[in-house]
Order: sequence, then structure tokens, then C-alpha cells
Amino acid sequence: MGEQTEKPIRLLNFVSEEQLEESKKERGERVEDGTFQRDRALYEILKENKDKKDAEFNERFKHRPPKALDEDETEFLDKLEMQLADEDEQQIRSFQAAVAARSATPQEPEEAALPPPAPPTKEPKTTGKRNSATRPFNTIIRVKPQPKKLKATEEEKKEISGPPEPLQTGLALVSYSDESEDDD
Repeated sequence: MGEQTEKPIRLLNFVSEEQLEESKKERGERVEDGTFQRDRALYEILKENKDKKDAEFNERFKHRPPKALDEDETEFLDKLEMQLADEDEQQIRSFQAAVAARSATPQEPEEAALPPPAPPTKEPKTTGKRNSATRPFNTIIRVKPQPKKLKATEEEKKEISGPPEPLQTGLALVSYSDESEDDD
């Protein structure tokens, strides 16, 4: 215990103003100590710093594999998939029901157009000029509906009726001569 090296203890490093001025001149002006005037707004500087940090963060975690899902998350996703599947099924059913209703509607008038066979006691009425000998009384005549003609819009009429416009080509200088003619 007798041997202790006595070094002077320095609690504070004293810096004079002259030394401080010299160090400022050596390192240049800084924003932190207020000696440098900013040429841009503080908002722009902070935004730029934030963008740099975000880019660095994204670059670091860019190639990181995705995190594994917890049981709660997988249950939620399963329920969501089931719900979407049920909604799709219900939409398909409603669509099929609508198609069936539409397809049933046109068939009913055709069936209604067919009168039940006439009892033999009633005679069908004949009109003046028809020859009753050409058709027997119990024959049923069906009238097939003809498809409706679609009306063309005015634009389509113009396209169909108007002559095609000639293609306009740009003017260009082109030489069609052979090399052998240039040699003469």
C-alpha cells in the first residue's frame, strides 16, 4: 500500500477563448454552434435527414425474410378466407337463381302460347280468305320470334358509311439510287 503513483488529477480541461477561436477557424463554421447561416429552411433539412434515415432503414431490412405468423393471425386469416368463400358462393347462387328466373320467364310464354287441345265439339273460327281445306282443325301453328335488329349508333353509322381516311405519312428525303450509278 505504500506505493502509489501520484499523478495530477485533472477534473476540467480549461480552454481559453483564444484557443476556442482558433479551433473554430480550423474546423470551419458549423450549424450546431450557430456560426453558419443556413441557405435552406430547417424543414427541408429535417425532411432530408428523415428521408436518409428511412432509406437506410429500408435498405437494411429489405432482404429480411418475412416474419412467421402466430396462431391468432392464422386463425384470423382462415376465418377471412372462409368468409370470402361463403360470400362468393352466395353470389354464385344468387346469380344462378337470377339466370334460372330469366330463363324460366321466356319459356312460360311459349308454353302459354300453345293452347290445350280443343275439344271436338268446338270448331275453330275461320277468317274470310283462308282456305280451310289446306289445314286440319287440330293442327297447332307456332310462330317463331325473330331476333330484333340492333340499332347502330350514330358513330357506328359514320364509321360504316364514311370512306376510310388515307394514311398521312411524313415527308422524308430518301435516295433510291444504286451505288453503281454513283460511280459513273
